Amino acid sequence: MWALLSFDHVRTDVRHAVRSLRRSPGFAIVALLALAIGIGGNTAIFSVIDATRAQALPYTDPERLVGLFGNVERGAVERRGASYPDFLDWRAQATTLVDLAAYDSQLMTLAGTDEPDRINTEFVSAPYFSILGVSPALGRTFRADEDQVSKPAAAAVVVLSDGLWRRRFGADPQILGRALTLNGQPFTVVGVMAPGFTGVTDTAQLWIPFAIYAPQPRMADRGLRGFSVLGRLKPGATVAAAQSELDTISARLARTYPKTNEKRGVEVSPLATELFGRLRQGLRLLMAAIAFVLLIACANVANLLIARSEVRRREIALRVAIGAGRGRLLQQLVTESCVLTLLGAAGGLVLAEATIGLLMTQSPVTFLTPGLDARVAVFTIAVSLVCGIGVGLAPWWQTRVADLSARLRESSRGSDGPRSQRLRNALVIAEVSLAIVLLVGASLMIQSVRNLSVVDPGFDPESLLTVHVSVPRASVSAAPAPAVVAGQTPPRPVIEGRALLDRIRAVPGVVAAGLGSDIPLDGNAGADFYVAEGQGVFTAENRPRAYVHRVSPEFFDALRIPLVAGRTFLDSELTPSLPAVVVSKRVVDRFWPGQDPIGKRVKFGTIDSDVPWLSIVGVASEVKYRGVPDNPTADPDIYIPFLDRNNQIALAIRTSVPPSALIAPVRAAIRSADASVAIYGVSPMDEMVRSQTSRSRFLMWVMSVFAGIALWLCALGIYGVMSYVVTQRTREIGIRLALGAQPREVLAGIVGGGARLIIAGVLLGGLASFALQRVVSAQLFGVTITHPAAAAAIVLFALVGLAACCVPGLRATRLDPARALRQE
Repeated sequence: MWALLSFDHVRTDVRHAVRSLRRSPGFAIVALLALAIGIGGNTAIFSVIDATRAQALPYTDPERLVGLFGNVERGAVERRGASYPDFLDWRAQATTLVDLAAYDSQLMTLAGTDEPDRINTEFVSAPYFSILGVSPALGRTFRADEDQVSKPAAAAVVVLSDGLWRRRFGADPQILGRALTLNGQPFTVVGVMAPGFTGVTDTAQLWIPFAIYAPQPRMADRGLRGFSVLGRLKPGATVAAAQSELDTISARLARTYPKTNEKRGVEVSPLATELFGRLRQGLRLLMAAIAFVLLIACANVANLLIARSEVRRREIALRVAIGAGRGRLLQQLVTESCVLTLLGAAGGLVLAEATIGLLMTQSPVTFLTPGLDARVAVFTIAVSLVCGIGVGLAPWWQTRVADLSARLRESSRGSDGPRSQRLRNALVIAEVSLAIVLLVGASLMIQSVRNLSVVDPGFDPESLLTVHVSVPRASVSAAPAPAVVAGQTPPRPVIEGRALLDRIRAVPGVVAAGLGSDIPLDGNAGADFYVAEGQGVFTAENRPRAYVHRVSPEFFDALRIPLVAGRTFLDSELTPSLPAVVVSKRVVDRFWPGQDPIGKRVKFGTIDSDVPWLSIVGVASEVKYRGVPDNPTADPDIYIPFLDRNNQIALAIRTSVPPSALIAPVRAAIRSADASVAIYGVSPMDEMVRSQTSRSRFLMWVMSVFAGIALWLCALGIYGVMSYVVTQRTREIGIRLALGAQPREVLAGIVGGGARLIIAGVLLGGLASFALQRVVSAQLFGVTITHPAAAAAIVLFALVGLAACCVPGLRATRLDPARALRQE
């Protein structure tokens, strides 16, 4: 059979296919549009997935890069940060790793002639850059002696990103050796990184030695954890081997330091997984959705080609009669369909180019730059050829030589055979089932986003403006939460919180304003362990932890956080001794359920620490500080009084006008107090809340578009099949009408045939949708496959499908029996 295939035959078949498409412009437009949408969508999503693998990370041998994260077993294993002594032990004892580097990030204030900037800063160990395999464009990175805890702060050095160097310093080639002031401390520029490098966090604009991260007491405390660790596997070492070795080291440390390391471990994770994991998860869902659309498009085109092959039966019979074999016929039909799909792919590439940009708006990785490169082109061509072969086999299957005589007899009667009918019906049922899965998935995503939009965040985000203020100070070291709780007063800042609050209140349009160390959703809350008086002994496994927020008495009113019991702070309680505390409801539910918590006491640290006990004066409702929705098992919140002298201030401003209208006046009020402070994070709170659901809303939008396309394609396929059935049965319908059949009986027969196909497809699609829930459950919130939205999607499809059957059915009822009987 295949001996008959040749390049000359292919060239002839291609010319024949092009001429055939020109003679049937309607068929060509419908088929090409369907294929362009399916192939273009698959190409766009593949290009992004391919970029997360082929581009990978912009570092040397990125597959050997791993992240190390401390964890703790507290009911379940929870990821935690590392402590500096643990990091040093890991580094000294691990043999599967070339080297380790500690890193963390925070915002720092860069002073200068212009308005102070808040700069994303990474604190990194000296080997950080060599582990990543990156080099500076100017100067050098850090030496080992510059990353020592005992290093004097006056000798601090800094490396700039290329973007910051160009934006803030005009790409000054003499930048090396220049002095900068960060958080009130002098630094000397020793290097500028190459363009595009923004660190592991993908947001860094400058780098500082990790030793400056915190003062000596913090670095020496094995129990204080909070940063991450970067490592490089030795050649031949695996992640599993490194995990096994770190487990052994962790067990050894737990035996040596049971007080701080009991039930503590290390999680080793490929760096690519940390950066691309969430992106790939959403892309796989979209890839499956658009693959369904492509399959529906192919089924439609296959049905169209089957219909065309029925018309061409005499041509095919003649070719067989003069010697064309089965293989030659297969080559012709597959070549024609491949020409069609390749033309559709050309249109799909144009569509993919626009779609890639839309997909990347939701990417958490800025250095990822997908595009239509050679790999993507090969993928597109491969998809096109597979689709071409698949849709070409359908008409070939029902024009096999063995059935030729039967086909010729069927031709004389003007109707197709049962084999063709079964094949077309099977394709329609497949289309319907795939469309049902997509529609159910889209309906669940829509309902999920709707559920997210009505989640109570625990405060009122409407008419609320948030502003962050950073006050310069003499040291970049941040006093840890326990030290603050213990009553240590931080250095006096340039601006006092209460005075700043008075200026903000004086701005026209401000209804209320409150101060805090952080505000909901800004990610700046610090956590600390605490104990409750009279609640027994707490071990490392069951010791409770809470997020600590320093707030002014007006904070609760400004955000409209309801108090469940008690009161907020009094002015007399705004002292470093911190005699009062407000806790969230989950603290009360755990330790004093059904009791009056007012007057109960908690304290940070351990039961025998010197930290003073704090009396509960109020209970606040739960606030979703860390996201919408928040993890219901997340640690609760504890509020302590805001000290008037604080270097980081968060403002919550309730307005009587649109919050955006007060941005300029509020900034001016802060500047009038002190022009040296850095103002950042200025945003209406409702925008921050909406941003929490942006990823889900994007998936919902894309899924809905794909489902809409699938619905349209499937309705088009049903309409095409039923129209073809009406055309084939024109003579039969004419006879029935001439013998007295009622039009409604003809309509019922046509619609009934289509309804049977729809019901079969709905049943298959419904079963497949149950499997879908397991795949997309991570993307859903408060909704399951049994939700009425899923049933509504099925009903919608059934109505659209029946409408697609009714159109050709109504046309059949209007046939003129005399003309129908004369039709051959």
